[in-house]
Amino acid sequence: MNAKLDALFQELIKNPVFIAWVLEESPDLDEYWKNWSANDALKKEALEQARFSLLSIQNDTLPITDEHIAYKVSQALEIAKRRENANKTLEGDFNWFQYSRAIAASVLLLIAAGLFVYLKYHNENIFIENQQQLSLNKSAETVIEVINENNLVRYVQLPDGSSVVLRKNSRISYNKEFDKDKRVVVLSGEAFFEVTKDPERPFFVYANELVTKVLGTSFSIKADKDDQNVLVAVKTGKVSVFSSTDKHLKEYQDGNKLSALLLTCNQQATFERAKSRLIRSSVTGSLLLKIPIENQKFTYNATPVSEVFTSLEKAYGIDIEYNEQTMAHCSITATLGDEPLENKLKWICAILEANYQVSENKISITGNSCQ
Repeated sequence: MNAKLDALFQELIKNPVFIAWVLEESPDLDEYWKNWSANDALKKEALEQARFSLLSIQNDTLPITDEHIAYKVSQALEIAKRRENANKTLEGDFNWFQYSRAIAASVLLLIAAGLFVYLKYHNENIFIENQQQLSLNKSAETVIEVINENNLVRYVQLPDGSSVVLRKNSRISYNKEFDKDKRVVVLSGEAFFEVTKDPERPFFVYANELVTKVLGTSFSIKADKDDQNVLVAVKTGKVSVFSSTDKHLKEYQDGNKLSALLLTCNQQATFERAKSRLIRSSVTGSLLLKIPIENQKFTYNATPVSEVFTSLEKAYGIDIEYNEQTMAHCSITATLGDEPLENKLKWICAILEANYQVSENKISITGNSCQ
């Protein structure tokens, strides 16, 4: 489907008059749509495709918009008014106000039920749609999916060393190996990111209908599938956000520069999904998800390693094993900032002259006595 045809198609399936004509078989609108598409092959094709699509899903889910709800209510009130006038002639007085309210309430109830079914269907499938960004020119076997079902937070290490702290009831997908020109992950739920700096390979997070693009920074995303908004809060660095339906999408995705709506430290973006609108605001701190890592400084001054490791365990939701007796007198003086966990481990182990290994749920550190 070319761009113009797609635009016409999208316009039609969101048009309440068109929806009413197709699904309610309104013959009084036949002439209107015949004239609309007359002498225009593209409009005729869009009309047929949109009509077929609506008829195909009328027993499943419908793209119900605010405009369609308003149209249906006004339509119901008009029908009620005509009936009321007829009943006045036949039966005398009639309570138009109560009758019209009852009709409007019934229509709203039915449309709300349909809207609920549609949103449920849409939200369950948007994650799968976003995953297509991962499988472009790749086999499905290359995609890794991590789901946090039980823990308050769960640590995920990405192929480039970036850290993800995944909150409970959230999931993330990514490829086993990132592309040479970009790094892409797909999120449903809530997560905190510490992205490895790589100006030549932008890092993208697809979360519901919002795309977040960074080069290397730390930020939180709240994108629960049933929420009306997607939220992004920046802890450090710069973040670019834009809608996946934005007409400048390709321009924003391509290249190594950040564009679209830019966020910096202690700024937050709210994406209103229904209106596809982005709003930027300032916040006090980046406590979007209210988890320790969002406001943790990772600054240590002659801090015993036991306290250092405990703070890392709490921040990332991962167990750290080490020989407590051997390393009892070891301490750390360093500012580790917003670097991903693996970078923090490298610095710590360089200071302690120790080694580390990272598995899915555990970090093992082996070192010598510091006495």
